[in-house]
Amino acid sequence: METRRLEAFVKVVDLGSVTSAAKVLNVAQPALSQQIASLEAEFKRQLLVRSTRGVMPTEAGRTLYRYAKSIQRQIDEARRSVLDSEQELSGNVTIGLAPLSSATLFGPPLLTQLRRRHPGIILHIFDSFGVTLSELMLKGSMDIAILYGDRSVRGLDYKPLVMEEFYLVAPRDIFSSELWAQDIRPEELAKIDLMLPSRESFLRQAIERVCAEVGERLRIVAEIQSRSTLSSAMMAGVGATVLPKTVAQALPNFEQLGLRRIDSPAASLQMSLCISDYARLSDAAFAVYNILLETIALFKDDISPHSMDPEAFLAE
Repeated sequence: METRRLEAFVKVVDLGSVTSAAKVLNVAQPALSQQIASLEAEFKRQLLVRSTRGVMPTEAGRTLYRYAKSIQRQIDEARRSVLDSEQELSGNVTIGLAPLSSATLFGPPLLTQLRRRHPGIILHIFDSFGVTLSELMLKGSMDIAILYGDRSVRGLDYKPLVMEEFYLVAPRDIFSSELWAQDIRPEELAKIDLMLPSRESFLRQAIERVCAEVGERLRIVAEIQSRSTLSSAMMAGVGATVLPKTVAQALPNFEQLGLRRIDSPAASLQMSLCISDYARLSDAAFAVYNILLETIALFKDDISPHSMDPEAFLAE
């Protein structure tokens, strides 16, 4: 049996469409249909059925799919072992880090380790607003992302890392020492002039929900995406902001600022590690993925991620 036929079958099941799979595999649709037909003839079973919802595997198809995925992983592992022993890894790898999240702190140590261990790999990091990380992952323009969310969408696999809590960050002189020691209620938060990112931001949406649940609206005085600009604006007395604790602590003037945890379950978001279900990681991307997990572990005391094994992640 040719492994390329199994790869074609897996792609059709993943995408739920022969047409979409043919585009991804860069083959003609009739040729792809013939590969599926050859598999069905070989196994003497119908493997796929077409419906208004797309192409779905039969019971026999689901069984073959599980074995095909296992075979793909074994081939990948063999290829990595051979490549690791014979040549230096190289290539371009793109990762996304949710803006204004703890994930943005992973960039410098990740780059340092990557340059030391795999200097032939060039890393592209997206950690700015204006791009939707999940969309870039679906389009195949990004290899790995750490983003907010916990519901895997078709074609993407999310692995939860940590539930990230948000804090009010403000100059220390706006509250008494007694208040700084207390959580802040949504009703009180709604009375403070805030500088937050744009409405597209998951952080902004979460804080708006916090106040909406108690019938209040945020007092937005500026929309700012940059950490350095936020820091300078707070010291100039423009207003306060909301950030994860680790990001606030990394601000250049943090010693002049204070933190108050927001007293609401809605003031937190699940942060997840995301890879594609469609495309397997390249050897270079797999190397970056391993180092990324090591980097996340460095911050475990601050963000307490769940322990994850990269091989177990890819094997699921």
